[in-house]
Amino acid sequence: MSGQLNKAQAIVQHILKLMPLPRRCPPGATRTSGGPLFVGISGPQGIGKTTITRELVSTLTEAPHNLRVFSFSMDDLYLPFKRQQALSQRYPDNKLIEFRGLPGTHDIALGTKTFRALYEASQPQSSGTMVPVPSYDKALYSGRGDQVPEDQWHRSQGPFDVILFEGWSLGFKSIRDPKRLAEIYASAPKYLSQHPFSSIEMVNHALEEYEREWYTYLDAFVHLSAPNISTVFKWRQEQEEGLWATKGTGMTKDQVKDFVVRFMPAYEVYLERLKQENLFKNVQGGGGPASYQGRHLRIDLDEDREILSTTLVES
Repeated sequence: MSGQLNKAQAIVQHILKLMPLPRRCPPGATRTSGGPLFVGISGPQGIGKTTITRELVSTLTEAPHNLRVFSFSMDDLYLPFKRQQALSQRYPDNKLIEFRGLPGTHDIALGTKTFRALYEASQPQSSGTMVPVPSYDKALYSGRGDQVPEDQWHRSQGPFDVILFEGWSLGFKSIRDPKRLAEIYASAPKYLSQHPFSSIEMVNHALEEYEREWYTYLDAFVHLSAPNISTVFKWRQEQEEGLWATKGTGMTKDQVKDFVVRFMPAYEVYLERLKQENLFKNVQGGGGPASYQGRHLRIDLDEDREILSTTLVES
């Protein structure tokens, strides 16, 4: 049995175990035992989030589960090109937000609107509602990307049993103590030290909005964890080699390195906490330990993306 299938099975078991539990309560909503189970899936570039998500959709929608499943990505929620351009021009010294990718470069309001629409389309009084889901084309503007016009968005009909939402930085949480953030910066992490402190401060502040607006919808969380952050370079290069083999185009090794380097400061600051601390701890709607324990699954992988271990992160 393939390692990939084992990963999917572990996640399916995690999801099915949580299906009967009361949903966490997004702002303005009523806590209920029904409605969709929102599942966050996090993992670094190249780890295979998209492939695993597709397999989860296939497995959960087929017998014996027969669930109504919908999936989308944080990548669908990047800022429109003009707003991203305005952001980078407003902060020309902050290279962390010069291009799409890091926290601070997503359309938070659009994401919240989409979460709300998916939630409401699964309530009894709204059954059958069509939900427009944003789409982002990374190829536009010579690779800078742009949101696809709304009239071209995919529309999916509710109700839904499971909503899968994946992203490389999903689950990163802001460091609320300024002194702690300064201590991390002063320790001179390899990639973060190449940027001024004010740059990571801006990213850190932006994460507060993700926690307040998006994380409150999540009922379950899965973290696909790499053996170390340097593995991301290897995995991302393997993906690009696959593109060259199938499509005859892609990034060079140097381009892959330059691309991945942009994400490294966020990994250095936030990844270890994600490995060790339950996502739902101290997040609005999380309640006490009894309400959030058992919801955060970490799957540790080796360099070949095979499972080393699975852990329920409780503390």
